[in-house]
Amino acid sequence: MVKGKSQTCSNRRFESYPDLNSANAKRLFNQIRQMKKFLVSCAYIYPLCPLNINHAKMFVVADIIARNERRKGKNVFFPVASHYSGNSAQDISKIFTKIFSKDNTIENDEEKRLFNLYNDIYNTPLPILKTFVYPLNILGFYNQEILQELKSLGVSCDYEHFYTTGHKDFSTFVNTIISIYKENNLLVNNKKGNLALDYNNGEWKEKALDLINRTEFLQSFHKNNVVSAIKDVRNDWSLLRKNGFGVSYKKWIIDPMFDSEIFTIFDLYIKLKDEYKKPINVEKFFRNLFKTLKNKQKSEDILINKIIEFLPCDVLICEEHLKNWVVKKIYAESLLLYDKYQTKKYFILGMGFLDGKQMSASKGHAILAKDLIDRYGPIKARLIILLGGGHPSKMYDYDKTLPIQADKLLNNFISHYTQLLSFVDREIKNKFREEELITESICNNIEDNIEKGYYRQAIIELLSILPKKYYKSPTINTALILISVYDKYINVLLPGLLNNFVCYEKIHSKNNKIL
Repeated sequence: MVKGKSQTCSNRRFESYPDLNSANAKRLFNQIRQMKKFLVSCAYIYPLCPLNINHAKMFVVADIIARNERRKGKNVFFPVASHYSGNSAQDISKIFTKIFSKDNTIENDEEKRLFNLYNDIYNTPLPILKTFVYPLNILGFYNQEILQELKSLGVSCDYEHFYTTGHKDFSTFVNTIISIYKENNLLVNNKKGNLALDYNNGEWKEKALDLINRTEFLQSFHKNNVVSAIKDVRNDWSLLRKNGFGVSYKKWIIDPMFDSEIFTIFDLYIKLKDEYKKPINVEKFFRNLFKTLKNKQKSEDILINKIIEFLPCDVLICEEHLKNWVVKKIYAESLLLYDKYQTKKYFILGMGFLDGKQMSASKGHAILAKDLIDRYGPIKARLIILLGGGHPSKMYDYDKTLPIQADKLLNNFISHYTQLLSFVDREIKNKFREEELITESICNNIEDNIEKGYYRQAIIELLSILPKKYYKSPTINTALILISVYDKYINVLLPGLLNNFVCYEKIHSKNNKIL
């Protein structure tokens, strides 16, 4: 994303607002405000290591949805943030401290495993590894590396408003939620004597089940999985832990499974608060915000109204292993949010396997996004990610021939597209009506596959089926139709691919005039 620039073409982005001092900027800002809003969200990044291909797929799926909704003319907000939580970073830093305090001497299997993981598999430079004696350096380094990987893959999230859960206002946000649980008598001592949320509360469970039944899941079997997972969410889960990164609560740390259920609200706060010119009493603001979110009437607070105008979250994307977290999120929304502000749809991704074993970057058994990008380049890496498996919601085993498949698809398409350009790389005097250029029979199947999440099928249609169908000497009119279709959908699925063609900008601008 290019910060500070506003674009007015059909594929424009709205992650950053223009300078409101100019009349043109004000006019554009008002146009954006009047557009239908769309909020697409992903689970937080946990920056303990590089992204594996499954985590990368989650963001690529969200990006396709975001780009497709922008293509329809919507004002899309696609936030990104990192979760600084838990004990893992501290545990890893302790091991690196032992290694580097002994002249790089490795004394046991755990030290050897960890050093090889970070040095050999993640390819983290030794000078960087030496800084990992401090846990925040681990999170900070991989936080930046992951953001760079996402940018390389063309993921068009709102980097300008990126934050971590170490943000000074996040603690107030979470503590406000905990206080509401307490006011509703949902903080209890479990059988272990630890403070917990009362997921055994019958009334609360009934509300959560009702919300699940009202909520759309892109694949219905995931709704069944979430309903089944309710029995696994019990009040024997302790709310607090003694140490680690996270939000403080009465000298304890809130467990990371309990501080992020409705983070989309905080995402909107981070995005919109800078438009609010007055000082914010953060604690009072969040109390008033949640009062408004629980009811249907608007607030007198401008910032609160801006936040609720962007709700609900239209689609949330996460991986299947977070289904218990999804249940907890649904519990939280059933209590804290009025119906119209609750998440509309969940797109849950299936787990990926490598050689029959579930992938895990932290265990060194995964295809890493950074390795795909370094070896094949960002466009081919994104294509490999999307070709893996069938529908993203299904489990899959990584096919090691995917790079070859991707090469074949790209080479055939490049040859086909170059041929199309040769037909229209000339002055075109005839005017074509829009209905002559947009062929529904070509677009319908692609559009349907994108809407339903069958991205692999949409890509194969664009890169293989259409080029084969129109291989023999297309007319100029047919060439223009195909170029228009490719421009429409490839910029959603594989952004940047068409920009690699010589003369593309010339043809692109010519088509815009014709259309």
